[in-house]
Amino acid sequence: MKSLIVGFALTLATASFGLADPEATRIVNEIRAAKGRAGLVYSSRLEAAARVHALDMAKHGYFAHEGRNGETVGDRVRNQGYEWCFVAENIAKGQRDLNQVMQGWAASPGHYKNLTSGKAVAFGLARGPGRIWAMVLGAPC
Repeated sequence: MKSLIVGFALTLATASFGLADPEATRIVNEIRAAKGRAGLVYSSRLEAAARVHALDMAKHGYFAHEGRNGETVGDRVRNQGYEWCFVAENIAKGQRDLNQVMQGWAASPGHYKNLTSGKAVAFGLARGPGRIWAMVLGAPC
């Protein structure tokens, strides 16, 4: 029974952090369109990789692209069953909502480069506790 309750709580917690909604896709694709780039599709596997990292950073009190165990974004994406030929990651901390985090990334040269990469075809986005955000952009092989 205890494992059932823990599993249910984990399902609720992780479900609340995914941002697979039309608003996230709309904002990302507006940023890309302004640069003349094609729109991206939303990927649940890329979202899962973003969620794993956002939750781990929040739980263990760090903020970095490299995971505590040395994993890279490519490792996290591969662990979700996404065989990638292109992958990039944006992380942020402290933004209250989707608009704030997207505005911050659009104003940052490195994050903007990831958002508008011509190699990307899909993305996933997650917000963890403590307003920790992770976005993974990718293209399969």
